[in-house]
Formats: sequence, structure tokens, C-alpha cells
Amino acid sequence: MSSLPAPGDKRWLLKTVFSQKQRTIPAAVLMAVTFVCNGLTPVVVGKAVDDAIASSSLRSLVVWVAVLIGLFAVNAAASWFSRGLFNWAMLLIAHQLRMAVTDRITHPRGIGGRRRTAGELLSIASTDTQRVANAVFMTVFPVAEVVSIVYVAVMVGLIYLPLGLAVLLGGPIIVWCSLTAARPLRKRSSVRQAALAQAAATATDVVEGLRIIKGIGAVDTVRRRYAEASDNAYDKTIFANAAQARLNAVTTGIGSLYVIVVGCVAGWLALQGYLSVGELITIIGLTQFIITPMTMLGRNIASRWAAAQASGARIVDLLNQPPEFAADDTAELPALRPGIHVETGEVPDYLARLPRERYLVAPHQADIFDGTVGSNVSADAESAARALWVAAAEDIPGGHDREVGDNGGHLSGGQRQRVALARAIAADPEVLVLIEPTSAVDSVTEATIVERIAATRADKPTVVYTSSPAWLAQEVRA
Repeated sequence: MSSLPAPGDKRWLLKTVFSQKQRTIPAAVLMAVTFVCNGLTPVVVGKAVDDAIASSSLRSLVVWVAVLIGLFAVNAAASWFSRGLFNWAMLLIAHQLRMAVTDRITHPRGIGGRRRTAGELLSIASTDTQRVANAVFMTVFPVAEVVSIVYVAVMVGLIYLPLGLAVLLGGPIIVWCSLTAARPLRKRSSVRQAALAQAAATATDVVEGLRIIKGIGAVDTVRRRYAEASDNAYDKTIFANAAQARLNAVTTGIGSLYVIVVGCVAGWLALQGYLSVGELITIIGLTQFIITPMTMLGRNIASRWAAAQASGARIVDLLNQPPEFAADDTAELPALRPGIHVETGEVPDYLARLPRERYLVAPHQADIFDGTVGSNVSADAESAARALWVAAAEDIPGGHDREVGDNGGHLSGGQRQRVALARAIAADPEVLVLIEPTSAVDSVTEATIVERIAATRADKPTVVYTSSPAWLAQEVRA
């Protein structure tokens, strides 16, 4: 069951990334524990220096080493479980997003609004859904980063209160500087994503229509169009990467300056006798540790949240599109008798008046997906076997478990056609529309298929667009 919000919700993106709270909240807590354990390491080392090294006490040294080992064990366990829960939540949200998008794409009533190419739809269903799922990162790590800043301020304050207050004030300042430096990247990331999506969509459309493109001699034209899309994506990526490099330089520079200032102040306090050697080591270690949480918060917002906003907008736009065909829930099935109905011309009136979700069209050139014969027909092995028998495809070498290859490349033309026909039969629609379903098989096999379909679908209408005598012989007469 999907936990995603309605696509019309104004806070759709925020609610989507928080839709797995039962996993992301524990993950955030455990990640905070991990960060704090990392921050405790310089504290333990500082204590060991004061209690064991300064006094040459082997017993104290053993105790602090044991504490350090225990700290590492807790750190490893918390990190392992946190990342497991975080990845689990991210995978679930990605799956739910992909299912929501593919359900909308494959809806029988179609997609209204502007026409979208197959490549664009593929980009939304794959790249955009994954980028939104990646934003789950923002529900886990920022919590740990904020906790780390507070923790370091408290620990330094316990050693020397004025310095602790300086750390507490310095943390938000560095985060603010990172966020400010990230603004150009947030804008350019959106532009980059749109350009990359366009390039991917163009490439998909080219591959899908390659035979037609070669047939009409349009290879050079298509190549120029793809080159334009690819060059645009390249330029926008360089533009965004330059902003990323500037952000990294700014945050690294601010962080280095912060460490230098705190280190100099701590060193001066140690010289004045306000800090011990161990306390000095602790403060220096804590300030070095806190730089990553401080600077990464701004970077994450720029690189992940901005990307998720752009991708989320495209997903929501698709999900909110009205159907291409109006629904008529009160429509009754036209007077169409069960059995075979052969058509050779335009769509008959009885079919045109039937709501789109009431019938299934099996095209002449159907797609075959990489996998086994059975997986291309039905998820239920028994249903797949039955449908393959009806389509006279039970004699395919290897049977149900035969690997078909990319787009059915391991099958002959007749085998591909029969597998696609079996898939349509397994769906068992109210009205089945077949377009030249047996053009690639011999006459004996065709007669077998026609006979078996007529028997299997004796209680449901089957409309066949063909001029084959074998189908005409089975046509239901008024």
C-alpha cells in the first residue's frame, strides 16, 4: 500500500520524503548517535592524555582504551542500523514513486495535456523518481548534523564556557554562509536536470524509432537534434559543476578559517593556564570534527533538495494531468456478441463508444521485455502456461523459462508474436482487440491459434483486425 500523499497536495515533496517516518526517525536518531560517538573520540583521547599519559598510569590507559573500543563498537552498530533503515526508506519511496508514475503512464484513459514522448516519460519514471527518493537523505543527516553542532558547543562549554558559546554562535554562521554560497548551485541544478532529462528523452526516442529513422533517411537530422540536446546538457552540467566547485571552495575555506581561529584561541588559553594539554587536544579534535556537519548541511540542501524539487515538479505535473479520454461510468457494453468479430476497416461504432478501460488492444508490433517467456506473459505461472497454450506457444524451446533476450532478440518473429498474443490472452479483458495477431506464423499454427482463442474466449467478445481466412471462418454471425 502506497504511503505517498495526493499529487495535488501543496507540500507533496515534503510529505513524500517524510512518508516513511517509522524508518527515517529511528535512522535519524541512530545517525545522531553515530555522529556523537565520532565527536566523543577526541574527548576520550583528551581524558586519556590527562589521566593516563600525564600520570604514566597504565591502568588508566587500559581503561580509556577499553572505553574507546566500546565507543567504536557503538558507533559501528548505530551507523549500520541507521544506514540500513535509511536505505530501506529510500528504496520503498523510490518504488512507490515509480509505481505511481508507471500506473499513470499506463492508465487506459491516457494522459491529457501536452503530448509527452516515450523518452520523457521514461526519464520521469526513472531519473526523477530516484532523485526525489534520494531526498530522504535530508530527513536523516541534517538531524545528526544539528545534534553534532549542539553537542560540540556543550562539550567545549564544559571545558571553557566562553569558547563553547563562540562555537554555538559560530555553527549557525557557518551553516548560513554555506546556504548563501549554495544559492547559485540550487538554481543551476534545476536547469542542469532539465537539460539532462531532455538529452535522455531524445536518446530514448531515437533508439525506439531507429529503424524508421534509417528507413526514411533521417539519420543526419536526428543526429543533429541529439547533438544539440547533448551539447546543451553538457554546457548546463559544466555551469552547475562550476557552482558546485565554488561552493566547495567557500565552505572549505570558511571551515579552515574556523578551525584556525578556534585552535589559536585554545592554544592561547592553554598557554595562559586555562586549559590542560588534554583539554587542548579535545577542543582541537572537536572543532576539526564539527567542520563536516557544519559545511555539509548547506551542500546537501543545494545538491539534493534542489534536485528533488525540480524532479518532484515534473512528477507532480504528470500525476496531475487529466485523462485524455473522458470516463463514462454509466455506459453499458454495446450490443457485441461473445466470440470472434473480424474487422478490416476503421474502428467500428460499437468499439468507439466503449469506455477505453473496458477493452485491451494488442498491437501488431508488441514489445517483449528482457526476461523469461513466462515473465513476459503473466506473473502467475499457471495463467502464463494456459495463455501460452492458447497462443500455440507451448512448443517454444525452453518453454516457460526460456530467456527471450533484449526486446525478444532470442526468439523468432513467430515466437515473439505468439508470446505477445499470450500476454494479451492472460490479461483476460472484457473486450480483446487484436491487430494482425497471426501474420508471422504458418497457416497450420494460425488455425490452431484461432481455434483455441475462439474456445477460450467463447463468452467474451474478441475483435480481430485482419483479412485472414482462418479468422473469417470463426467469425460470429449476427
